[in-house]
Parts: sequence; C-alpha cells; structure tokens
Amino acid sequence: MFSGAIPLVITDGEAGVTLGALYRYINVPFQMTIVAVTASPSANDADLTIDINDDGTGIIEAVSCAVKATPGSWKSTHVTGGTETPVTVAAGSVLSFDANSAAADTVVTIVIWYIPGVLSA
Repeated sequence: MFSGAIPLVITDGEAGVTLGALYRYINVPFQMTIVAVTASPSANDADLTIDINDDGTGIIEAVSCAVKATPGSWKSTHVTGGTETPVTVAAGSVLSFDANSAAADTVVTIVIWYIPGVLSA
C-alpha cells in the first residue's frame, strides 16, 4: 500500500443553491495521480453521486454522496481495500465536478487524495 498521499478538499453548496453538472472547475498546476476520493453531503441526499471530469471527460464517476454519516469512496489499488486503477491527470488540465441528483441546499465535500507526478505500479 502507498502512503503519503496529499488531500485536496473541495466544499461547495449553500442555502438556495442546487448543485448540478459542472458546478466547480479547478486548474491542475502539475501532473498528479489520484489514488482515492471520498465524498459526503451535509445532510442525507438520496441518490446523490459525484463525478470528476478531466478536460470534459469523466475519469471518476458515480461516487456515492448520499448519506451524511457514511462518506462514499473511490479507492485505487494503492490504498487499503481499493480495486480501481489510479488516475493520472496532466499538468494544465481542468478538473470539473458534477453533482448528480442533488437536492437543494446540500453542501458537498469532496476529498481527492493524490500524489504529485505518476505513480508506478
């Protein structure tokens, strides 16, 4: 198992706002490899899932974000219990985020665990 990943925390949403497709964009200033993702809502929100897109293409899709007390997760083979292939994102990429089936007023927190550069197998 790999240790030493860096967390990137993104929190969005507020009263009167319903998150949806492409609700947030961030620039990636250096090459990075995503090894895990967790997502949790501020309140139970049945059917809510999160997608992460790299320059418009889905790279991590349908991470559960429906139960406040049980963060959904996506785990690569480099972390405990993981089965997914790590995802490398190029320097200069734009990551965007989708909140699928979100209810109004839900605040979503996503933690992306990554390492700079490319993670070898």
